[in-house]
Amino acid sequence: MASGEVPTRVRLLEAAVAVMAESGWAAVTSRAVAERAEANNALVHYYFGSVDALRRAAVMHGIERELEGPVNAILQAPDVLDGVEQAVAVLTASGGGPGQRVMAEALVAGLRDAELREQSAVQLRMFRDLVAARLTADRDAGRLRPDADPAGLAVVIAALLDGLLLHALMDPATDAAGAAASVTALLRAAAPPAGPADHPQADRGDDGDAARQ
Repeated sequence: MASGEVPTRVRLLEAAVAVMAESGWAAVTSRAVAERAEANNALVHYYFGSVDALRRAAVMHGIERELEGPVNAILQAPDVLDGVEQAVAVLTASGGGPGQRVMAEALVAGLRDAELREQSAVQLRMFRDLVAARLTADRDAGRLRPDADPAGLAVVIAALLDGLLLHALMDPATDAAGAAASVTALLRAAAPPAGPADHPQADRGDDGDAARQ
């Protein structure tokens, strides 16, 4: 393979993602994918064994690529709630790109394909565990409400990302970023109560009372 040339397996995956995004799960056939990838039809079965296996691999490929930015935003942000808001903005920014539509296809196809459902569940559990660990660290650092349940919130955040993505796909006018900010505002730790130094008027009032005496 020449330097810089895309491997055949990757070209087939990219082609399958494109076909699925345009026409749905059932449209991914060995012929359609091979034609899109400009490859021999037999290579689909050589690399993946079956069309169903190709479809699952394409879903995982598309999801991993689509979620790389949002996941990094959540895990690398100094404040995980800021990261959630950034992740929603990134995930819904492209206005229904191929990766987003493949994610939506995967949610439906996973109801009928047990193997795809299990693969998706493994990824989902890994994501929830990573988010729960970040939430725990932020709670301990005082950035999250002290009564927050990190494991439960991780489930809610994962569902929030999926739900807002679907809403944005169905209704592009959806303010997904604003909705995410509304949710995260409820989870942030309350600001500490103001101390005496924050009330100069009260201090001057005490001095005035002393002077009048």
